[in-house]
Amino acid sequence: MIAPLFFALIHTQAFVHAAPAASPTVAAFVQAKGDDKKKPKEKEPVGGKTDKVTDKTKDAKKEGPEDFEAVLIARGLAKNADGDWLSADEQKKAKEGWTRQDLEWVAPTEVDNVAQGKWKCGDKWLSIDDANAYHSKVGQWWRLRGKHFDIYSTCKRDVALEALKEAESTASHLERIYGRTPPMRPIVLVLNSPEQYNAFATGDGRSSPDLRGLSSISGAFFAELWTEPFDRGSYSGSGVCCFDTSSDDTWRYSRTYTRHAAGQSFGEALDPSVTTMSSLTTKKWKGEELAEAFWAEKKLPQWFRYGAASYVERYFIDPTASDPKGMLKWAVTNIANKGGLDPLKKVFGLEFAGDPQGDLKLMNESGLLVAFVVDGGIKSISDKHGALRAALKTGKNIEKTVAALEEEIKKNEDKLREFAGL
Repeated sequence: MIAPLFFALIHTQAFVHAAPAASPTVAAFVQAKGDDKKKPKEKEPVGGKTDKVTDKTKDAKKEGPEDFEAVLIARGLAKNADGDWLSADEQKKAKEGWTRQDLEWVAPTEVDNVAQGKWKCGDKWLSIDDANAYHSKVGQWWRLRGKHFDIYSTCKRDVALEALKEAESTASHLERIYGRTPPMRPIVLVLNSPEQYNAFATGDGRSSPDLRGLSSISGAFFAELWTEPFDRGSYSGSGVCCFDTSSDDTWRYSRTYTRHAAGQSFGEALDPSVTTMSSLTTKKWKGEELAEAFWAEKKLPQWFRYGAASYVERYFIDPTASDPKGMLKWAVTNIANKGGLDPLKKVFGLEFAGDPQGDLKLMNESGLLVAFVVDGGIKSISDKHGALRAALKTGKNIEKTVAALEEEIKKNEDKLREFAGL
């Protein structure tokens, strides 16, 4: 079990925005306010509050994005026998006999390199040591294929495979929570150090993939404006994490970061902001407006989205552990040490206020709510959760079923506190 050093560690590791570094993966879709624009303070989320919804974003939330499979088809992608969505170029390669090494396409004339233990890196074939060095740079990451997730990583290959294994471990839990799996594998970006994580989160100095500045409070965040997944025909942004192997402690905490990032990617895959992301090619957004539009487009409330990610990070029942509920006990201790459980109205509202410890506590508390829903054993809550899961399959009545679930949790707050030991 992970020791309860987590809250202290995440504030001693340098998970704050470092000096701006150019990133080939971050497009400058956000309109700067002037040449004298200052970088946001690290404790203030870019985009501010998200509960205020304009008329325009109300319409987006009411209508919701198109069925994502229809969007993929409209963009020229087609699903193959393995369930992969391929672009027109990839479909052509598959017909011509190309194969894949991880997610890299290999021409029939080059397959001997694979048999020789070499790795395709751009237009070169390299040894594993040289390939690790090549892939250690942002934009040149390993692209690994899993059963439920794809991992893009600048870590050494063996570490990236461990990260993939960790992400895969969340899939069954997330399917229980959401009631379905995404139409294609979500992508998780795993970076090899706090320094690289900070530089990536900062972006190019004008725009950042982290619209609300939440990368500063932990070793994982959701990158709304990391556009490479969207450009490749995937979802609008992905979970990003740091996997630091410099000590046993940072290795253990990095596993939790990876699970949180996987939970964010999975949630986005089922509830993407397709309309907002599609507008990036035709509209220059201001940062606050883009963040507001992006999150207003969601059909699910943030407490459920962040709660699912927090659940797989720190609340899931682990039957292989000496204490299967050890993670839950550790997570709840952190709530108790931070003043106890906040009023449910505040947790359901989940408004990030720019206070790192307070924001992290709200994420943790949302995870507790999801843990109570899926593991609390309250039939009335399970029934309401089942209705929400059914709604997520059809895309209808989501807000209604969420409201019913919230109301049932409120009715059972005493049992929630008993479940958590608070």
